[in-house]
Amino acid sequence: MTDRRRRKEITIYGILLFFLLLILLLFSTRVNKITVLGNKQYTEKELTKMILTKELDYNSFYAFIKDKIRPHKTIPFVEKYELHWKNPFALEIIVYEKNMVGYVEYMSSNLYFDGDGNVVESTKKKIPGIPRITGLKFSKVSLYKALPVENKAIFQDILNLGAALRLEEIDCDHIEYSSSYTATLYIGDIKVLIGDNEDMEQKLMSLKDILPALKGRKGTLDLSRYQGRKEKEAYVFKENK
Repeated sequence: MTDRRRRKEITIYGILLFFLLLILLLFSTRVNKITVLGNKQYTEKELTKMILTKELDYNSFYAFIKDKIRPHKTIPFVEKYELHWKNPFALEIIVYEKNMVGYVEYMSSNLYFDGDGNVVESTKKKIPGIPRITGLKFSKVSLYKALPVENKAIFQDILNLGAALRLEEIDCDHIEYSSSYTATLYIGDIKVLIGDNEDMEQKLMSLKDILPALKGRKGTLDLSRYQGRKEKEAYVFKENK
């Protein structure tokens, strides 16, 4: 065997060995640090298990290629998610949850809808922080379509009311609308008559101040005739008998 041929074989073997070591390196590199951002409905551990379902998914090379060529999994209450690699051993998962402002009960399911009234999720699960809405009149309901109510503007009212409640840090799990679309809040054992949208922010600011004094009591608080925070008799509370 000539020296030239021997050098050629050594070069080929060297290249093969390099690629073999490279493949072994790629398939032995494992994700050992995972950070989840944007999650509220699920814990970091829950989301990690939903996205990385198999042992092979923790392989950095496999997970990277899979993320690029295959569609992401469908996760309830999640609009989409993104995988960002900080390095071969550290993965960051950014979650974009569906915007839900309330839910209605229909056919033994809870239908969660967004600020436009579109039903984004159907489940038996009740999500903390999302109020149940009653008083809306509708018949046939389809997932990913708007609730067929007569007054579409009610969804903007629900969106604004929910935002104001969160701003004032008032925990309300049930909002009822009358036929004239005035709102009643149910906060624990307190029923709060809010009325129409006029002075809504001021009403809720006052409600936040009033609620501590009503702790442990049961009854109806009437803010529907609210006339401003400076009015001494701006509200009436009637104790349940």
